[in-house]
Amino acid sequence: MKKIFFLILYLAPLSLVAQKDSLVSRVYNWKQPVSNNHRQKTSVVLFDGSTYDMKWLQMNADELTSSAAAKKMMVPVTEEQLYIIKKGELTVGINDSVFTLVHGSIILLLPGQNFSIQNKAAAPCDYYVMKYRSKSPADLERGKTNGGSFIKDWNNIIFKPNDKGGTRNYFQRPTAMTKRLDMHVTTLKPGLKSHEPHTHRAAEMVIMIDGHTEMQIGQKFYKGNEGDIYYLAANVLHGIRNIGAEPCTYFAIQFE
Repeated sequence: MKKIFFLILYLAPLSLVAQKDSLVSRVYNWKQPVSNNHRQKTSVVLFDGSTYDMKWLQMNADELTSSAAAKKMMVPVTEEQLYIIKKGELTVGINDSVFTLVHGSIILLLPGQNFSIQNKAAAPCDYYVMKYRSKSPADLERGKTNGGSFIKDWNNIIFKPNDKGGTRNYFQRPTAMTKRLDMHVTTLKPGLKSHEPHTHRAAEMVIMIDGHTEMQIGQKFYKGNEGDIYYLAANVLHGIRNIGAEPCTYFAIQFE
């Protein structure tokens, strides 16, 4: 009886830890937002849940059609947001500056940030919006000290070739909601692995820009194509391989 009692005491904390991370490590497919004639901006939730460091994380697929005026917006003071342009052009107003961003460009917005978005082109603009709230208290001063809200234009990111393909390094810094947020783009030649399966403390998302890949997650294998997202929880074994006939390109985003 004592053995059973101590076994329950030992397993209970492990069960509680497991319950804290509700977002499942797997591939999540891109879902095209449904056009609405009465709304310029449409959105669909790709996934949401809790992670090792995040009380709540949600990834949305958004579409913005052509508009004559900018749409004014504000990030809730309880969350941080990351925009990633998938297709088309998005004009963004932030901190008295205006930028027109193409596919592959990103916008990081701190809690409480006022900004505007507009699509001045004829074709719709598709983009991801990652929204998240940390389990630790937000540190707005830390976010401001390390660069505040900012944009990164794809056209200004230097491509650095290597034996496997190449990389584009976007940033690595603390933010209001993260101790470390790291973002880069990898291009991988056909048939190659980025690296052998491995683990790391930070959770990670891999967003497919183009190409055909296979990701090992634990002992399972998932295929991902353009637009799809692999979510990899903290300390989960993973490794990606290009299974296509052409180079593939993808975002890698780590956060903790």
